[in-house]
Amino acid sequence: MLPLVTDLVTIVRALAVTGYGNAVTYDWAEHASRVTVEACVQPNGSGETTGGRDTVITHIRVFLHPGTDVTATDRIEWNGRTYEVDGEPQRWPDPTGGGEHHVELTATYTTGG
Repeated sequence: MLPLVTDLVTIVRALAVTGYGNAVTYDWAEHASRVTVEACVQPNGSGETTGGRDTVITHIRVFLHPGTDVTATDRIEWNGRTYEVDGEPQRWPDPTGGGEHHVELTATYTTGG
């Protein structure tokens, strides 16, 4: 059971395209798949770099239902912004035994720079 399911997020998965020299690139536009799922989204800090070009980085923590299909290369659309998933989403075991309790990930939104 998730803490409080108060949000809907869209998981965006790009089509991996093999190009010149077997380099893999991602098609985020036309061929990206989008799936909207229930979630609990919480703030997870932010930072700022100042100088010639100011950059603001905002982090969120996202809790998803067990079995949600999300990977490290996906993006999360929420609240009018597109966040990059940070690392591999964590699949937490059910403490009462048998299966997965929930999926948890952090994601980053960067502006400026």
